[in-house]
Amino acid sequence: MPKVSTPTISTTSIISPISGRPEGPHPLKRNQACHQVLILSSTHHRAPKYHVLNFKCRRRKLKCDAKRPACSTCIRSHAHAVAHAPPGTQSQLPQSPECTFDDVVDPPVVNDVSKTKYEKLESRIQELETLLLERDMRSSNSGSLTHQPVSEYLTSDMELMSALNGTPPFEAYISPAALTNTPGGSPSSSSGLDLLWPNYPPGLPNLDLLRHLVEVFFVFHPHANRVLHYSSFMASLLLSPSHPRFPVPPILHAICALGSLYTSAVSSPPLPNFSEVAFDEIFTARHRQREGRPDSFAEEQAKYALETANQLESVGDRLFELLQARTILTWFYWSHSQWLEVFTSSSHTLRVAVPLGLNVCPPFHSITHSVRPASIILPAHTVVEDETRRNVFWLAYCTERLHGCSNGWALSLDDQDISQLLPVRGDHFEQGVLVTPPDRQWAHTRDLLLVHPDKQTDSFVLYVKATMLISKAKTFNLRFRAKHFFGDVSVMSPHNPHTESSNPLEPIDPRGSPAFIELDNIAGSFRSSFPAHLRNPIVGNVIDQHLYTACMMPHVAMILLHDPHANVRRSGCVSALKILTASRAILDLAYAACSTSFDVTLLDPFCTFCWFLSGRVLVRFLQAAIDANTPQQISTLRAELEFFESAISQVGQRIPLAFRYAKMLNDLVQKRCGKSTETAVQLSWPRPIEFDMEKFLEEGHSCSLHESLGLQGVAGSFMAVS
Repeated sequence: MPKVSTPTISTTSIISPISGRPEGPHPLKRNQACHQVLILSSTHHRAPKYHVLNFKCRRRKLKCDAKRPACSTCIRSHAHAVAHAPPGTQSQLPQSPECTFDDVVDPPVVNDVSKTKYEKLESRIQELETLLLERDMRSSNSGSLTHQPVSEYLTSDMELMSALNGTPPFEAYISPAALTNTPGGSPSSSSGLDLLWPNYPPGLPNLDLLRHLVEVFFVFHPHANRVLHYSSFMASLLLSPSHPRFPVPPILHAICALGSLYTSAVSSPPLPNFSEVAFDEIFTARHRQREGRPDSFAEEQAKYALETANQLESVGDRLFELLQARTILTWFYWSHSQWLEVFTSSSHTLRVAVPLGLNVCPPFHSITHSVRPASIILPAHTVVEDETRRNVFWLAYCTERLHGCSNGWALSLDDQDISQLLPVRGDHFEQGVLVTPPDRQWAHTRDLLLVHPDKQTDSFVLYVKATMLISKAKTFNLRFRAKHFFGDVSVMSPHNPHTESSNPLEPIDPRGSPAFIELDNIAGSFRSSFPAHLRNPIVGNVIDQHLYTACMMPHVAMILLHDPHANVRRSGCVSALKILTASRAILDLAYAACSTSFDVTLLDPFCTFCWFLSGRVLVRFLQAAIDANTPQQISTLRAELEFFESAISQVGQRIPLAFRYAKMLNDLVQKRCGKSTETAVQLSWPRPIEFDMEKFLEEGHSCSLHESLGLQGVAGSFMAVS
């Protein structure tokens, strides 16, 4: 069908650069020709359909539906012409109407850009204009105020990363935006160059500093990549604060508080003055009120985190994210030795995990028919979300258990109420790999603490298992007397259930009971049961922090079990021998860590407690050696204690908890053993093993642990050192 070519065709609609939607037709100038285009349909997500009017209809100014091969108007006109044609002329008319159309041009391409993106762009432009105006007003009113840019602090923080040999440089973890100079910025307010959202959460630092604190948290804290999924969290941080996936403010406040330990860009609380406050003060707020100083940046962020978490929790909003925030906040309290806060926060966090259904996993729910569901939050939508929930529960569990092993108070959640899968390996978690329950271990799996399948085990899994061992040791000590009173066979000695203890403060000796012997055997075999590739926590100058802590925990469990029954003044006491062996095993691990270029201030806070606990055991033996007047043993024990104090003090340069432990150990030595007047001997590592446990027991002609408790040997033999 013939067509008339038209040199110029203009459409009736254009696409708005802001809204992404078609706008109305452009008004034509007077006497300007219009090649009309009819738009039949147009939506935001679908390209519009264009129908070009035929030439005749446009010339006659008639309506046209642009049907092919002939429009309805032309068909009616042709039928009318045939019906009313003069006689003899009908054969001259065409058999069908002829419609002449213009050339059809391709419709303009509609960019499928979401409306949200343009709205974000508009809001950012408006905010930038407002901030620029405010900056001009501040500069005109306050003159030339100078602030130290954040980037100058970041450069000094790069030196911290050099302590982690074998890991990527610090710059690889810090975004270019965080390293950009921002003159006029301050930790608590945004500079003129910061593009803050209108609904940016109050109390948070400017965006550059916030990103910096988040990044150092992920780089330096040992549990950061388990409590949060790094890539998912950083992606959500780029969203608008009004977006439902933007991190909840308590998480950001808690990260800012804890991240302040690893950067000089913000202020942290000063180290405690022990001339004014006791070492073991539980209610540290008493001294804080007398100080009269303003809150540091870290303290402000911790308060913001607690307040916002309480507000959101009271209305039941984003409960799981609040659990993450409280877990991170507990680590802040623990690192700063705020005993009351860490006790209440860790207990609250673990108890909140119960109604969220994180302590159990199907099919091990209660058989009780209840109006309340097993979990008050919705099921996880992805593998990463499901494993993140599991990780957070185990981290809350570990924090409460490890902090609680230093006191004699009851725990917040019974181990028998935990029917949860163990975490997946770190690489599976990062990649979101689904590992089905048949291929994993449960918290109640038989021989869980001594069986470690290679495909399911990494250092974090061993860290969780070691924490469970410590929990069992403490639970045994807590419940022994009550169970013995009610005749529980697990705590009764099979040889003589009424055996008297050598300890006058403990009338019944629990060391011959089946439960004690089982725990003692597990603690002694735990580390040797590790997979071959996970037995050495230090490779080169790099320390696997989870594995390093897990290697010390069985020795801590051994001390918890035997320390109440150890008589260090009597040779042949098995418990005395075991706590000395455990303390020196921890000493070897401490020396191995300090002999590397790794920054020991980055270790888990529980490591300094392990060192302090071992030092406290050595103080008992030093006191006995002084009473027995054995100079060689005195010199060796003092040297070991000085090393522990030095190592803990080194961590205390950054972590207030370690600073407190160092002062407590020094004070304990001074009070019980006095100051040393002689030069301590030089220690050498690895130290030779002085004696074999089995040989020691064989020399006493013992056939069981319980029967060997009263054996006598050579005086001071258990304290023999090289």
